[in-house]
Amino acid sequence: MSAGQELTATLRRYFGVGTRTRRYRGGDDLHAEMVGALRFAGWYPGYFTERTQAALHPGFGAALAYDKHVGGYRIDGTLRARISAMSPWRFAGLLGEMTDAGVTCTGDGERFFAAMAREGRQS
Repeated sequence: MSAGQELTATLRRYFGVGTRTRRYRGGDDLHAEMVGALRFAGWYPGYFTERTQAALHPGFGAALAYDKHVGGYRIDGTLRARISAMSPWRFAGLLGEMTDAGVTCTGDGERFFAAMAREGRQS
């Protein structure tokens, strides 16, 4: 299992997300909660159990890239709307894809989102 697949599975397990889970649960935005968990895994080693920490830590760069480019409205508006409309299940998969694509900094994230936007326009 790749690091991104492990990250995806851990996020889905940790947040109790299924294929039909809605983005907001009890007033909490699950997208923001997932990105926050990746940030905590990078900033505070030992915050999670060893197994969870090991799975989430590789996604730290993806969380930073997401915050800057999606949260900072630096990407194409259509792509941002597509990402925002994702279910938590699919969003966890996106974070895993970013990790497997080697997104470790915001520059990598910029290239990842640019490629994602090009693919979306072609379909």
